[in-house]
Amino acid sequence: MDKNAVRRRQNVLCIYFSGFLDLFGVSMLLPLISTHAKDLGATPTITGIIGSTYGALQLFSSPIVGQWSDGVGRKFCLLFCLLASAGGYFLLSFSTTLILLLLSRIPTGIFKHSQSVTRSYLAEVTPQPDQSGVLGTFNAASSMGFILGPMVGGRLAETSGGFYKVALLCTVIFVLNAVLVWAAVSDKDSNVSRKDNPFMGTNSKDSITKPNIGEDSFSLKQMIQSFRTFDWKNLWDLFLIKFCLGFSILLYRSNFSLTMNEKFQMSPSSIGNLTSYSATVAALSGFLVGRISKVFRSDAQIVFYMAAFQALTLLSLSLVNDIRLYVICFTPVSLISTMLRVAAISLTIQRCGGKNVGGIMGMSQSVMSLARMLSPFISGLVMEVSVSGTALVGSFASSIAVIIMIVRSQEPKINTEKKVQ
Repeated sequence: MDKNAVRRRQNVLCIYFSGFLDLFGVSMLLPLISTHAKDLGATPTITGIIGSTYGALQLFSSPIVGQWSDGVGRKFCLLFCLLASAGGYFLLSFSTTLILLLLSRIPTGIFKHSQSVTRSYLAEVTPQPDQSGVLGTFNAASSMGFILGPMVGGRLAETSGGFYKVALLCTVIFVLNAVLVWAAVSDKDSNVSRKDNPFMGTNSKDSITKPNIGEDSFSLKQMIQSFRTFDWKNLWDLFLIKFCLGFSILLYRSNFSLTMNEKFQMSPSSIGNLTSYSATVAALSGFLVGRISKVFRSDAQIVFYMAAFQALTLLSLSLVNDIRLYVICFTPVSLISTMLRVAAISLTIQRCGGKNVGGIMGMSQSVMSLARMLSPFISGLVMEVSVSGTALVGSFASSIAVIIMIVRSQEPKINTEKKVQ
C-alpha cells in the first residue's frame, strides 16, 4: 500500500471518529432542550417556536454552506462549522432566559452542517466503487454516537446545574472534534483522480446532493423549480402521502422529551435511555429491511401496510398511560420509519417512470424539509391542548395517507394504465 493510500485511509478513519463525536455531542444535549425551555417558563408553543426557528435556519442555510464549501474547501468549512456550532453550544450553557436560549440556537441553526460537509469530503476523497461502503461505515459510526450520547447526557443532567454541564461538555467535544480535523485530516487527496471519482472538483450541487440521496436537504431555488415542473396531475397523491407520513412521525418526535416528562414524570436519565433505545432499534432495523421487504410483493404494498401500522402505533401511544406498555408500543416506531423511508424512495422513482428523477427527488426532499420545519411549532400548539395530542394528531395524519392509498392505488402499473386511459 503506497503512502497516498495510507494517508487516505488515515483521513477516512479520522472522519469516522469525527462523525461519532459529532452525534455523540449533539445527542447528549438534544433530548434536554425542550425540558430546559419548560424549566425557563416556556409553554409548549414557545418550545415549538424555538424548535421551528432552528429547523428553518438549518433548511435555508444548507445550500449556502454547501456552495461556500466549494470555494473555501471542505476541511476549512468543516472546521468553521464545528467551531461555530461549539460557540452556539457554549452560549447555550449560559441560557438562563428564553431569549438567550433562542439566540443560542441561531449559530447552530446556521452552521450545524458538519455531517453533510463530512459526507461530501468522504465522497470526494474516496474512489466511486468504495463510496457506498465508506459512507455506510460513517453512518454506522455516527449512529453509535447517537446511541451513547443520550444516556451520558441524561445522567449528567440529573446533577446540580446538569443542563449547563451537558452544554459545556458538548462545547468541549465540538472543539476537540475541530482540533482532530485540523491536525489529522488533509484538505485534499491527490491520489484520487476525477476518473476514479466524478464528484471530485465539482460544485456543491453534485458533490453534496449526489452522495446524500434520500437525505434531508433544502434549496429554495430547487423547491421553486420543482413546483414549476412537477407533474401535479399524476403525482400529487404520492407526495401528499409522503408529507402526511413524514409529518406525523416528526410531529410525535418534536417534543418527545417534554411529552415523557409531563406524561410519566420521567427523569432526564430515563428519557436519555429511552432515546438511546430508539436509536438502537433504528440501527438494528437497517439490517432487517431487506428481509422484511421480501414478505411484500411491491414497494407500494410496503408503504400501505407500514402507514397503517404507523397510524395504529401512534394511536396506541396516545391512549396508553402505563410506561411499560408505552415502551412496548414505542418499539416499532423506528422500524416503521426505516421501512417507510426506504420503500417510499423506491416507490417515488417507480411512479415517475424513471423520468426527471432528479427533479422528483428534489421535490420529495423539499416536502420533507417543510414538514420538518413546521412540525415543532404545530407539536407545541397541540401539546397546549393535550400532552398525548401529538401522537393522536400524528395517527390522524397517517390515517389520511392510508385513506388516499385506498382511494388511489400507488402501484406503478395501475397508475400508468390510468395515464394511458
